[in-house]
Amino acid sequence: MNILDKIKQDLEKDLKKISLLKHENIQQTLRKPPQSSFGDLSTGICFKLAKKLKKSPNQIAEEISKKIKLSKKIPVSKFEAKDGYINFFFDYEKLSELTLKTILKQKEKYGSSKKKKEKIMIEFSQPNTNKPMHIGHARNTFLGDSLSNILEFSGYKITRANYLGDTGLHIAKVILMYKMFGKNKKPDIKPDHFIGNLYIKFEKEAKKNPDLTEEAKEILRRYEQEDKEIIKIWKKLREWALKGLNETYRRLKIKFDVDFFESEFEKEGKEYVKKLLEKKIAHKLKDGAVVADLEKYGLPSTIILRADGTALYHTKDLALGIKKFEKYKIDRSIYVVGSEQKMYLKQIFKMIELLGYKKANQCYHLPYGLVMLPEGKMSSRKGNAVLLDNMLNELKHLAYKKVEKNNPNLSAQEKNIISEKIAIGALKYALVKISPERNVLFNKKDVIKFEGNTGPYLQYSNVRINSILKKAKRWKQNLKNEKLTKQEKKLINKLIEFPIVVEKASSDYRPHYICNYIYELSTIFNEFYHACPVIKSEQKDFRLTLTKATGIVIENGLNLLGIEIPNKM
Repeated sequence: MNILDKIKQDLEKDLKKISLLKHENIQQTLRKPPQSSFGDLSTGICFKLAKKLKKSPNQIAEEISKKIKLSKKIPVSKFEAKDGYINFFFDYEKLSELTLKTILKQKEKYGSSKKKKEKIMIEFSQPNTNKPMHIGHARNTFLGDSLSNILEFSGYKITRANYLGDTGLHIAKVILMYKMFGKNKKPDIKPDHFIGNLYIKFEKEAKKNPDLTEEAKEILRRYEQEDKEIIKIWKKLREWALKGLNETYRRLKIKFDVDFFESEFEKEGKEYVKKLLEKKIAHKLKDGAVVADLEKYGLPSTIILRADGTALYHTKDLALGIKKFEKYKIDRSIYVVGSEQKMYLKQIFKMIELLGYKKANQCYHLPYGLVMLPEGKMSSRKGNAVLLDNMLNELKHLAYKKVEKNNPNLSAQEKNIISEKIAIGALKYALVKISPERNVLFNKKDVIKFEGNTGPYLQYSNVRINSILKKAKRWKQNLKNEKLTKQEKKLINKLIEFPIVVEKASSDYRPHYICNYIYELSTIFNEFYHACPVIKSEQKDFRLTLTKATGIVIENGLNLLGIEIPNKM
């Protein structure tokens, strides 16, 4: 239980000793007032009682406040009745002791929850093996990774899953280009970039020769019929693409527990299409295509198998959705997929349900918006997508210049390590700090700044904290101080909130709550640092203890976002 909930629970216990409040749920009514002059916690229970007792809330609040007797363990210095509310003011000497003691004892576990029985699979990233990832994929990847970290920190058993698109018409286009222009060449650049160039080449060639699209469709038919020549090329190109993608994942320190591939679900998916036909949930058109009839369920009907018998995304996603529950025995399945796929996933979930799988209602789509550039929308096939690898290199270059300016005596290797952490942290934070359903307008010069609401600013705040603690050398831990400044009180109040924010981010599937919190905490700490001398102060030990606790919480939050902290900046 977090500190604030414990205080609320103890308050309720003492308040229920008053006969008027004996049967009331007081804990739910305790809220943080809109103004600090109204205290730190306030209850409006008297407005509810006014209807029962036919008295004014003011009168009831006055009566109750005269009867309140709080135990000494509750960190409340005073309480008052005002405008029908009962307001409680924290005893910050007791509260700081309780808060700092908890943080320094729990350390990296502060904000975490006990283990839960529920197993959750989170499917994210989902690149295709016909191109390298762009920064749109990066948003998906970082959202899924941070959500996995948050849910795991909250006690759930998490399986991180990647679903890679290694079949389909887009793959057939690459195979065709390699047959026509590859001449058995091996990649002379990062292998997924080599594959991506073939995909771009198809779009250029198809403008000159529209028949190439039909040739690609024939390649796809031959692949699904297990044509030896096509399968051999497919395996070779797939291996190269995966090698390049995995290199990027290693750089980002993103790991998966299981990799699913579209190619694994074609045959199985077609079997489920047969079952849908048998159950009269789907029907065949004259040309042989199969349509799932979903209008009576408030959804558009959709083709789930092409006329030529080749599989569609629907075919394979249907099989994957069922396998997740059958093989991995999960309780919940979360899909981190773009907002434009809302209707598509509703159709998939409904078909899983109609096939008799009760856990279909435990499938959840976490939609996210586009990553927009100042010049507009990206497109991989047009070749104007900002590739993830390239963006990381550009951000690293910008970070390196700043690190070099601030730390000229560091070795080139140290500068490289620091710049890499700053670049990755900047990109991760920029793409996760916005509410998932909103689009992100991405500007590389803004995200790499060391000030403002950026990843580097948060990293710098923690670097500053570590520097202060290092400079202090000898000091003793001190958990309380008699007279706290308003900045110290504000900081302690914010530290209390961390477990509450983690819990809310976990229940709402919103990693950006963590971003907002860590930014606010860092800003409050920097206000405290500028207003209150730390090392050269009579309250040195207390302020260093408060500084250390703040560093622990910022680091815990950044860990949930997958952001590493450099030793210098």
